[in-house]
This record gives sequence, C-alpha cells and structure tokens, in this order.
Amino acid sequence: MRLTCTLPRTARWAIAVLLGVVASSATARTTHPGNASGAAKCDAMRSLRLDGATITSAVFTQAGKAILPDREGKAVPAPQLPAFCRINLTMRPESGSAIGVELWLPAAGWNGRFLATGNGGGGGRLSLGNPMMQNLKRGFAVANSDLGTAPNVLTTMGQPARWRDFGHRANHEMTRAARRFIKAFYGRLPQYSYFMGCSTGGQQALVNAQLYPADYDGILVGAPAQDRTHIHMSFVWNWNALVETPGSRLSNAKLDLVHNAIIKACGRGKDGGAPGDTYLTDPRGCRFEDADVPRCTAGDQENCLTDAQFLALHKVYGGAVNPRSGERIYAPVAIGSEAAPPGLGAQQLGTWPLTQFYAFYWVFGRDTFEPASFDFDRDVDRVDGELAGILNANSTDLAPFRRHGGKILWYHGLSDPVIPFDTSIDYYERAVRANGGDLAAVQDYMRLFLVPGMAHCVRGPGAWNIGQDVAPGTETSVDRDALVALVQWVEKGRVPAQLTGTRFEKDDVRKPIVAQRPLCPYPAFPYYSGGDPALANSFRCKVRTRGTAHASAARYLN
Repeated sequence: MRLTCTLPRTARWAIAVLLGVVASSATARTTHPGNASGAAKCDAMRSLRLDGATITSAVFTQAGKAILPDREGKAVPAPQLPAFCRINLTMRPESGSAIGVELWLPAAGWNGRFLATGNGGGGGRLSLGNPMMQNLKRGFAVANSDLGTAPNVLTTMGQPARWRDFGHRANHEMTRAARRFIKAFYGRLPQYSYFMGCSTGGQQALVNAQLYPADYDGILVGAPAQDRTHIHMSFVWNWNALVETPGSRLSNAKLDLVHNAIIKACGRGKDGGAPGDTYLTDPRGCRFEDADVPRCTAGDQENCLTDAQFLALHKVYGGAVNPRSGERIYAPVAIGSEAAPPGLGAQQLGTWPLTQFYAFYWVFGRDTFEPASFDFDRDVDRVDGELAGILNANSTDLAPFRRHGGKILWYHGLSDPVIPFDTSIDYYERAVRANGGDLAAVQDYMRLFLVPGMAHCVRGPGAWNIGQDVAPGTETSVDRDALVALVQWVEKGRVPAQLTGTRFEKDDVRKPIVAQRPLCPYPAFPYYSGGDPALANSFRCKVRTRGTAHASAARYLN
C-alpha cells in the first residue's frame, strides 16, 4: 500500500523561512538544554516503547569523547563530534527479522532535520563514518541500519524475511523508529527528512521513493544498484568471461594498456572533454573495437592482449544478454573505467564471488552454485521469479513521491566500473516516457548529474568530489555539496542548475584543489571551451544526444 498523505509545506517550515535558515547549517537553530539535561533526556530514551523494536542502548556521548568502530570493527576515537545521544535498537517487522539501527541525536544545535544514510554491498554492519559524522556536526539527526543482514549477507541463506529487510524494508523501519525518538527527544518531529546513499544506498534511495513516498522529502541517489538481480548476473557474466575461460585473466598492466588505448581513440577532446583528460567525458559513443590495443604474436606478454583476452573483453563490453533471444539483461561495464577502482581487476579476484554472488547462493545454494553453469536464459527467470519482487527497484512510478513534494538529486560516475552509468540514463529516460515524454516535468522533481572521471561513488581520475567528504569551509556550499543543493531545492525551491565537482591533491579535502569542473543536469554534459582545464570556467554545459545504446530489455526490468 502506498502512503500519499502530504503535510502542508508552509505549516511545516514557516518558522524556518522567517528565521532565514540556510541549507546545511541553520543560522537560527533549535535551542536545547545543556549537557546535563541532554544526558537525562538520552537516558529516558531507554524506556521508550515502539512496536517491533527492542532498545539495546541509549548513551549520552560528550563532545570530543565519541568512540566508534572503524571499517574493521576496531574502536577508534572520533574527537571531532559534538555531544549527542547515541541510540541502538533492533527492529523486527516479522518473525526472522533483525534490523540493527543506530540513531544519533545532537544534544544542542539540532537544525530540525533528519538524515537517513545508506549502505554498501550486502550491508551486514552499521556504516557510521561519513556521511553520519559530518552531518551530525552540521546539526542533523542522523541514522543508519545494517539492512538486517548482520553479521554479513552470506549468513542470510534460507531466511527470506531478511532478504525482504535488505531489499526494501530496513530503511522504512529505521525511519519509523527515528521519527519516534526524535519527537520524544526534541518534543517535535523533524521539519524535513532526507535520505542519502550510493550503490546499495542508491538502491535503498529509489526503494524509498517508490514504496514509502511519505518517508522523505528529499533523496540523494548515487550510482544506484536498483536493478539488483541483474547487476549480479552481470558480475557472473564478467567472471565467466575473464576467469572461467582459460587464459583470459587480465593483469593491472594489461588493463592500463586497454584504458590508454581507449582514451587515445575516444578521448583527448573528442568527447567534449579537455585534450589532456585521462578519462572520458561522454563514453557513450566509444566502442572497444575503436581502441587500437596491441595483439600478442609471441605468447602472453604485458604489452599486448592474447586472442583469449581480446575475446573476453569483447564479451565484457558487450554486456549480459540472453543467448537465445538476444535480449539485453544488463548494461556492460562502462568503457573507459578500466583503471578506476574497484574495476575489472577486482572482479577477477577469488573473493569476488563471496561478496557479490549471494543472490545466487540464496536461490541455488552456496555449495551447488557454479558460475560457469549459469544459464542466462532459464536461470535468469528463476532468480527473478524468487527475488526480483523483493530486491529490484525498477519502477518509474514516482507519482506518490512527487505529490508528496519530494525531490531527487541523482549522480553517477561516468568511470564507474561496478554499476554502469547506462543504467541511470536508462531509468531516467524511462521516467521521462512514463511522464508522456515531458523531460521538463521530470526535471522539476528529479535531476541526474553524470560525473566525468568519477569511479564507483567516490574517487577516480576526474573532479569527483561533490560533498562525499566535506572540505573545510564548504559546509554550506550549494554548488560543491550535493546534499546542501538538495536541501535548498526542497526547502527553498532553488533548482540545482549546475554543480561543481572538485578534485583535491591525493583525494584529501585538507589538501589543495587540483581541478574543478562543472557538472550538468542530464542531458547536458561539460564541454571544454578553452583555457586552463583545471578551472571550472573553462567548460560550459552543453546538451548532447539523449539515451544509451545499452538499455535493458523490458522483460528484465521486473
């Protein structure tokens, strides 16, 4: 059932408008008692009652005293964080569910907003780094879940309740709990609620907009894995081409060789970028066959491709298709992404099946699934029959979210080697068709920004930083921080006509800026017009041909 109720905008944010609240750091924040009162309020959260939830802890953390787990689970200090109430709970919407949730409530200076954050991969743990930390400092109440797959997604075999949590329910449950605690702690609900996530977090974002349209007012979508079952099929397709086929594995040196040949053939200003670019600004017109990659004539050497390696890459860049009908199952790896992390090199490692084939283990069994025997006709239908309805977020019916007044700011790296940017273009174009072909109507509530040289969510050779790691002094920057731009769009109607991507020395926001580039709302792309290619004003946004050559067949958009 879809929720379509809408609260009046003027009633919800009238006070903030009068006080002139800015995007990410309110100039007139909510007054709140000092640490002692904050500690007492936090302690009282332990006795809160919420259906389907068990509160495990509510701990007041003094400013500069936070201790948080790092990626390996080791406890490390986080002295930059202000005082906050840290709440942990477990949500059980049905028997078999166990969704871990963590909520941080700033003890002072709450900006009246709630920000839910997404995960990566198969979830399995709380993601407590950025954007949780940097947005707590900005005054947001922030939350994250483990998607119900702890301690890791491989432990969920034979447990469909946990698959449903992972696929679409964990964030809704997290948000339901967060709103209850926020009201109890501050005495009122958040004035605006936001979600931000990339990769699996991007899938979560689109699920929220499609199934729970009243949960959030603004959603920041990054490189979404919304076509979940089929992206994993593409991983199997690539694995079979590069690993299961004898003699097809590619070293990093060979991948660099291929990448350089592709840039020479399709880049260097031919695609709208600057002549010295080491990445593609618009890869859509480039084919692997266009690249003049040396062929080995005397055995397997690092400066050439063998026939087996060439054929393997030809299959990878062709993408997963049904061998019987020729229908496209999923878009191929983005050409020009060969050197971007975690690219084809990572997808050939022995650990790749353990982290990325879990959907097939769910259906076929971990001990019996063999990638080489996967049938890209019959087995696709079997996996989709069991999982597509709970994992995929391919629907373009966003009308309830739009009626709620929601906005979607969407970004995707054009050098993403994991989730092809074609999938974002395909979804966007399908949304336009669902709106009678009216591009302007879709841009009114959803804007897609394609980022040249961005790898998977972060990093890459381009000017990729749009606030994933906030640079000092840009905490309220509407052009350099996508979340700030989204907040301004939702709350003040300021349409994001352009963003600015930034590249820092060694990808460290504390170091000098190396390059900047305008990022344009699709179907516009940056176009080099002359001057210093490190400066954003050396480029302008220029509308290019719409669409993609790698749209999935309708039967695989289930």
